[in-house]
Amino acid sequence: MSSTRRIDWTSTKRSRIAILRENGLSYAEIARQVGGSVTCSGVRKLCLRYEKTKSVENKAKSGRKKCTSATADRKIKRLCLQDRKISSDAIRCEMNAAGIAVSSRTIIRRLSGFELQARIPREKPYLNKKQREKRVKWAKEHIKWSENQWKQVIWSNESKISLFGSDGRKYVRRRVGDALHPDCIEATTKNPTNVMIWACMSADGVGRIQVIDGILNAKKYTETVLEPKLIPSIRDLFPNNAPFIFQQDSAP
Repeated sequence: MSSTRRIDWTSTKRSRIAILRENGLSYAEIARQVGGSVTCSGVRKLCLRYEKTKSVENKAKSGRKKCTSATADRKIKRLCLQDRKISSDAIRCEMNAAGIAVSSRTIIRRLSGFELQARIPREKPYLNKKQREKRVKWAKEHIKWSENQWKQVIWSNESKISLFGSDGRKYVRRRVGDALHPDCIEATTKNPTNVMIWACMSADGVGRIQVIDGILNAKKYTETVLEPKLIPSIRDLFPNNAPFIFQQDSAP
């Protein structure tokens, strides 16, 4: 066996060779006893490695040499952390402009090595600086409220309801050629499939709800929500003129 080839023997056979060598047998004697594809030169190579490393296993393959330096890898990571929404193609252009030739696929692998995976971003309402400050102020003012104080609050909000399941991202598992299979198709309609609902609640239960048609302006809000729905809900949830606080929407 050539000294440049890897020894592709089973672990059992490797261990047997090492034991026979420790028992004082020569390379040729070991090769004859083990038999099969075992050669004298292969036994010698394995035994010399065993004497040095105390292991009969092949060294792990090092794999292909990385095409980027540690400095380039740090630059890729820095560009990503500076703009979490930057694409791998945009990073590639930045790297190429800096004289570093690298592919988008390599960039994806490097970012994965830094545990920076591409994911769909979570969604949340946009808040400007003034809105954030108002909410923090509101939270600090109410942080020490008692349970009884919170029970005096009636909460309200509007929400869009989808009539045909979730209106978010959907997936279907299909084989090649199944794209038009009835089970793999998402039915759509020409008419709107969402409705806007207003509702309220308190610690003692839920109030009345109202389906909102069209745009809700101040006049419509008063005539279709506050007067016919909110006021009766307050009477139901806070009888005998009990004190209450109306928390409208999520505004602080």
